[in-house]
Amino acid sequence: MKKIAFICGGNSVEREISCLTSLKVVKELKQKGVDCLLIYLDEKMNFHLVKELTPKFVEENKLIKGEFYKKKNISIFKTFKKKYVFDYVCILGHGKNIEEGNLKSYFDILKIPCLCESIYNGVILQDKHKFKMALNYLNIPSLPHKIIYKYQIERNDKIKQIINKFSFPLIVKPSSLGSSIGINVVETKEKLKESLVQTSYYDDAILVETYIKNKIEINVAILGYENEIYISSLEEVNDSKNILSFYDKYDYSSTNKKRIINPNVDEKIKVKIIETAKKVFDNLHLCGLIRFDFIIDLDQEKVYLNEANLIPGSLAYYLFENQFDIPSLVEKYIELLMKKHQQQELLLNKFDEGFMTKIDLSKLKK
Repeated sequence: MKKIAFICGGNSVEREISCLTSLKVVKELKQKGVDCLLIYLDEKMNFHLVKELTPKFVEENKLIKGEFYKKKNISIFKTFKKKYVFDYVCILGHGKNIEEGNLKSYFDILKIPCLCESIYNGVILQDKHKFKMALNYLNIPSLPHKIIYKYQIERNDKIKQIINKFSFPLIVKPSSLGSSIGINVVETKEKLKESLVQTSYYDDAILVETYIKNKIEINVAILGYENEIYISSLEEVNDSKNILSFYDKYDYSSTNKKRIINPNVDEKIKVKIIETAKKVFDNLHLCGLIRFDFIIDLDQEKVYLNEANLIPGSLAYYLFENQFDIPSLVEKYIELLMKKHQQQELLLNKFDEGFMTKIDLSKLKK
């Protein structure tokens, strides 16, 4: 396996979860004897080498500040004491400013090979409104919704449009965040504006959705690229009455009864979930490991694709335990992202027709 510098942290509200994901991945690889680095990106966008792989490495300042650069086609992370040579960076961050491709762009500018999905897919999957637009194009059902922007909250006509479109309760959530952050169930129209204001602290774009009372939530992940596809086990998020807390969502222990692997779900629903996830994966030409979150309306017997997670917490390893151990999962994940990266490197990036030598500037239209 090539030497990878894994990146976690950043100025996302989900940075703590990305640190846990990266710690899990790097610890498992090192135990198998794989040489890799863990680099922490702080809120001010400074990079640090993680010295000790403990959950409190930020709090206890187990860090050495450094920087990335490229010299003679060699990728390097340099601290004041030492230079670390590596082959690729791999982003294991979560949330806004990370998953949609901002961080990948930085490494692209430095010409440091970065293993991450494309910026184009990152934007679509990170922004729930844009993702729903893509689902609509693919004729895939998603929950009825309306988008409202921060500057529109004071407009009574926009509030009335929401009240007229939905029955209460309804869901209010940031369009480009995940991990249950900033999400509220609004019980009455009198509470709507207050909830919109609260959510606007996290995002300029706010999604308002139908709230399904009698439901189950099912997740499935796909690891793959093009013709090589691995489908995970299904997972039921077993708390239909409430929104999972931040802790519930990232507690993968066997004692967490709000998560059920291989749930007892009707076979037709299972097939529908897997076929829908594969359809999105294929049509968006996705690469890597994507977790798809579904909502099943038990009263209407409808399957809705709620969202997709480009870099799921802990790489959703718990859904692939019957196929891969964690090091093997990560190695396959890296292999697939590397394949896409190498394909992209072969594409032409210039088209030389001698335009600049032929043009007569005096004849350009003003």
